[in-house]
Amino acid sequence: MYAVWREYFQIGERKNLSLLLYGLAALRIGFCLLPQNEWLTYRQPLAYGILRNVPFAIMGVIILVLFAQETKKTGLMAFRYMPVAVALSFGFYLPVVLFSGTMPVIGMLMIPKTLAYVWMIWMGVRIFRQQAQ
Repeated sequence: MYAVWREYFQIGERKNLSLLLYGLAALRIGFCLLPQNEWLTYRQPLAYGILRNVPFAIMGVIILVLFAQETKKTGLMAFRYMPVAVALSFGFYLPVVLFSGTMPVIGMLMIPKTLAYVWMIWMGVRIFRQQAQ
């Protein structure tokens, strides 16, 4: 999403922002690789579920803010709903992280989360098709 934001709004190099986002992504990957996640057990430790999702949530907030600010600043409305889609995806995802271990039915929230992702992709594809014409 960061690359889409930079491409669409013609954002030049933002070294610090790029380092922050790629660093958060690397941190998330590192947390996911820790053996304490106990991926092969039926129920993984909640603490590690939260830990590995903190960098992901921070990245989501940053992306949400970037799209909202740039849409407001430029008046380009193509991605005006991107912050809503990002917020919805995290709004559906976070309860799954926090509560699916005790209430498995909460895992069904991954369906609307995935639909929010599809909406984000659809927005991007639509815009880039228009630009290609």
